[in-house]
Amino acid sequence: MGVAIAAAFLRWRFSVTLFDTSQEAVDSAKSRVEAELALAGSDTQNIAEIVRLLCCTDSPTEACRASMVIETVTEKLRAKGKLYAQIAPLLDDSTLLTSNTSTISIDELAATLPKEGDLASRFCGFHFFHPVRERSLIEIIRGRATSQTTLERATQLATAIDKTPLLVNNGPGFVVNRLLNAYLSGALQLLTEGATIRQIDDAAIRFGMAMGPFRIMDEIGLDVTLHGGWVLHKAFPDRVEPSPILLELIREEHLGRKTGSGFYCYKSTTMWDTTVVDNEFLNRQIAEKYYNGSTSSLPLVNDEMIITRTVGEMFREGHRILDDGIANSSAEIELAAVLGLGFPKKRWYHPTGY
Repeated sequence: MGVAIAAAFLRWRFSVTLFDTSQEAVDSAKSRVEAELALAGSDTQNIAEIVRLLCCTDSPTEACRASMVIETVTEKLRAKGKLYAQIAPLLDDSTLLTSNTSTISIDELAATLPKEGDLASRFCGFHFFHPVRERSLIEIIRGRATSQTTLERATQLATAIDKTPLLVNNGPGFVVNRLLNAYLSGALQLLTEGATIRQIDDAAIRFGMAMGPFRIMDEIGLDVTLHGGWVLHKAFPDRVEPSPILLELIREEHLGRKTGSGFYCYKSTTMWDTTVVDNEFLNRQIAEKYYNGSTSSLPLVNDEMIITRTVGEMFREGHRILDDGIANSSAEIELAAVLGLGFPKKRWYHPTGY
């Protein structure tokens, strides 16, 4: 995500510094940014010009000279807090500090900031969506201490890179990831009830979703998916449960596209092209565990059932988000789903409405 976010700013000719403690990550960052720019439609000449605005470094001091810092480290409170402790003394008194967290409470993150100074007032969520080049939404999350000036500056920066800012209130998962978790959880449960990975994803695509739930999990990483799920499980233990299938894949270090296998298998042909095929071994494992190895007598699952259990869960979660006061209107939830998750706008309806 750090590379993709950097490319988003570079396309609009912002100077960008990418910081990582891993020298290997620093050394490969430029080529990965170039690949991201190419996927976003930039030609070779433009890419050469754009990357002159990019600095890749393992020095936090150099990175903290920016007017805005976007943290994109792993989705763990302790890891983020450790980074904030490292960079807080290096930030200018006017620098915005933001987090690309997808689920962790902004107030919990703000509690890890130094108590002296006003950094908490200059801190907010600034949440992009995968793939960044295709998703035009940025969720801006206000914490209790976030100042109005910070929210206005964050909104202006989102607009400056041609993204649509959605200002939401703080809460586990915010808006988009609560909708997403409902979508993914329904799909994972269906795997234990007779549907196959390919069948579920194909039904979602036919419905009009930009990507099926299992391809989404592979793209963002199964470990990242699980971390987000744990946060929501702690907040809503009565209705959010970790999937045993997801846990098993992670134990076997099949984390999705980044490791070459997850719900699907991936083989890169070039830096830009990847072949995606069914994970036949996983399909057999699921059949053996839940159906005694037989796929010939699986329960009948059709598109209507799949959409009810995936997309339908998103609508139900939308009601809860409104009840919890995280979003202010059904129109905001529609915006989150369409621009953040690639939900088909023409399909945004529900028999009962909001």
